Amino acid sequence: MIPLENRLCLENSPYLLSHADDPVGWFPWGPEAFRKAREENLPVFLSLGFSACHWCHVNHRESFLDPGIAEILNSRFVPVKVDRQERPDIDAVYMAFCTAMTGGGGWPLTAILTPEGLPFFIGTYFPPRSTSRMPGLMEILEEITRRWDREKLELARYAAQLAEKITPRPFTPGEHAGIAPRKAVDLAFDNLARSSDPLNGGFGTAPKFPLPGNLLFLLAYDRLNPGSEALRIAVRHLESMRFGGIFDHLGYGFSRYSVDQKWQVPHFEKMLGDNALLALAYHEAGQAASRPALELVSSEVLEYLSRDMRREDGGYCSSEDADSMGEEGLFYTWTPEEIAEVLGREEAGEFCRVFNVTSGGNFERGRSVLWRSRKEGEAAELLHLDPVLERHCRALFEERSARVRPARDSSALAEWNGLMLGTLARVGTKRRACLDEARHLWGFCRKHLFDDVGRLRRVSYEGGQGVQKGCLDDYGALLWGLAELYGSTGEGEFLDEGERLCAGMESLFSRPGRGGFDFIPSDGDELPLRIRRAEDTGLPSGNGMAALGMARFYKFTGDPLWKEKALSVFSGFEPEIARFPGGFASLLSAVAEIGIFDAGGKA
Repeated sequence: MIPLENRLCLENSPYLLSHADDPVGWFPWGPEAFRKAREENLPVFLSLGFSACHWCHVNHRESFLDPGIAEILNSRFVPVKVDRQERPDIDAVYMAFCTAMTGGGGWPLTAILTPEGLPFFIGTYFPPRSTSRMPGLMEILEEITRRWDREKLELARYAAQLAEKITPRPFTPGEHAGIAPRKAVDLAFDNLARSSDPLNGGFGTAPKFPLPGNLLFLLAYDRLNPGSEALRIAVRHLESMRFGGIFDHLGYGFSRYSVDQKWQVPHFEKMLGDNALLALAYHEAGQAASRPALELVSSEVLEYLSRDMRREDGGYCSSEDADSMGEEGLFYTWTPEEIAEVLGREEAGEFCRVFNVTSGGNFERGRSVLWRSRKEGEAAELLHLDPVLERHCRALFEERSARVRPARDSSALAEWNGLMLGTLARVGTKRRACLDEARHLWGFCRKHLFDDVGRLRRVSYEGGQGVQKGCLDDYGALLWGLAELYGSTGEGEFLDEGERLCAGMESLFSRPGRGGFDFIPSDGDELPLRIRRAEDTGLPSGNGMAALGMARFYKFTGDPLWKEKALSVFSGFEPEIARFPGGFASLLSAVAEIGIFDAGGKA
């Protein structure tokens, strides 16, 4: 019998293992936890997070190491811990509830469930004790304990009513007005053009995410409509990020997002999926705009990924933390004195001027994030540095390398390795080394991410075979990766692999009479909702990447069956696309790719 406090010690996820010594008696997600909840008539306390999440670490230190909070969780709840990167199916379901109940979402995700798994309370981060601005987790747990003892039937009824309210209605063909594919593409461009920031690049205000799916759509739209504003919008976005603090000017790579509108101060975690697609966007934009400096950014990002994120077995790690030594951004930020110790006082002054390092700092504790000022019209000339500043950057990189690094989550996710595969393959049409690496990466995927019967698995932990059933995002990203690898090599092996993967995806995720795919496989865990989505989030959706892979196979083979499959995904989401086309950039990239090929455009 595993001791109560050590149930997570048998898990493989680095995130779950980081909680194995908590005083909270965590269960992993599974029947044991819910059987205990039913037998003892206890609510389930569900906490979802992931390794690189700064606020998940804060939540851990503040609440899950707190003896008082641990005592009430252990005695009055069944506490369950989930790694959202390992189980995106569970995360997608409860995030849908969170959005419906609170109007927003994020991580850590905190939910309290009935023994049947239905949430009646949900939110994100809560401090350990109440403040003037937020309720505290201890007070929430005490109040729910009181209410559960008196009102458990009412709480269960409320949870069931909420689940019924947000469960999608059955699809009836022809019930909703649709939209023509080409019109949807044009309207999506109009949506993105209106929401783009004409001064700082990107979309919307703070916090500002790179949204590589939007960038790739703009580049496809430019090929479909030469002379449109799409390329200019994409280039402004890409140049602004490269100047900003969201880019690591010493070690390369991009952080997950910027907390401000000008890209100056990032949330420091680095994710493989973002960086893989950004490397492609810089490469494609550099070629389209004849800007070699942008293509060089692609090389910088790929250098970072190869140096810091590639595993010995050939797969790519999922992320690096925002924190080191318990402090966000400590690894990446500087003071003028630290820089002077490396460069000398005189040369440090010029470096600090260029990279906006000041005595007061622009981050916590007087430290500075490195970022560069961008003046309109100068970006193409100043995107990269003169040899003296480049030498200074190398010296500071070497100095920084002696610091305690942020923790790295070495989990290799099928989805993000699929995105990396597609990027390496497409960039490999110009750089042979990238194509060779794409072949090696596919070898890793084939060996470590498929089981003995050819079923795609979600994640491979270092040195091991894949575990957890792949979700749609895994299939869609890897299908696109295989399409790009086939397009770059012309080798039939990759077409055959793509056809097998697509057949498996159709078997597991499609529904009769409706185009597109569900998020969770038909033989997946029983969960309160069936998730079906094609709109992009920070990364492209699984439906979007599946359709894009099909469209690229159509482009490379000319087989109209691939075109039919891609347009079927579009038709399955026409009502949603008609309401807001700009939210479906990756799916509409597939439509644009088909239009480019049918018009005789280049692949």
